[in-house]
Amino acid sequence: MHTSSVHPRRTSDPVEARRIVEADECVILTGLGTAPEDAVAVAHSVFGADVLQVPEPSEVRAGGDKDRRPADLDNTKPLPSHTDGFAYGDRYPDYFLLLCGQSSPLGGESFLVDGYDVIDRLRRSGAAGVVERMEAVAVDQTEPDMHRSVSPILGYTAAGRMMLRLFPYQRPSDESSDPPGDQAMIDAWKHAVVSTASAAPRFKLAAGEAAIIDNYRMTHGREPYTDPDRLMWRVWVWTTSALGVPEGLLHSDSRYAITN
Repeated sequence: MHTSSVHPRRTSDPVEARRIVEADECVILTGLGTAPEDAVAVAHSVFGADVLQVPEPSEVRAGGDKDRRPADLDNTKPLPSHTDGFAYGDRYPDYFLLLCGQSSPLGGESFLVDGYDVIDRLRRSGAAGVVERMEAVAVDQTEPDMHRSVSPILGYTAAGRMMLRLFPYQRPSDESSDPPGDQAMIDAWKHAVVSTASAAPRFKLAAGEAAIIDNYRMTHGREPYTDPDRLMWRVWVWTTSALGVPEGLLHSDSRYAITN
């Protein structure tokens, strides 16, 4: 039985990791190296022939990628629960992984929220109308200057795999017939995830451990830290069960997602 907040299991076996991530939506693979090529190798060892794209890793250090650090990103503050890769619009990666190169002695703990269970809780709590609206109403999910996306928060692949998104730029579309209602729906979804995240168990990766996460189902965040040497290698993964692969060059950050 799933709970909305998740504490991932650990294994040193990539085959077992694949089974766990498909059953539990996340897993920690242990006994790995700490170099960028090790991060790419993890994706291939876990997903094998189902990999469509594994772009170059992103070096996540001191609160942001070393080459593209947002001016307002502060690692001494918590990173709220979110979906990765939303700059690529509807074709965001269906999995991602974080390989720890160096852990922070204090802080930097991660947490996960099972979005599918959040949806189930909304339905059971009498907020089924919110969920129905999430499936039916297209909202603007475009990060400024990135891949355009005007689509429902709760979507599906052709094979019926549910896709959820949570990130700061979600807003009513310009064509909305009910902007206040759409904003209320977005706010209800965010509140449900954030309230779950506040009580989620925290966990920390050690050097040579990789968290592998179902990015269509899970949202994730982390606690603040101050160690400037903390290092994670982030890899976005597109598999054969994804909605599709974005056109153009790919990276495990948004550097190639810019359209303007």
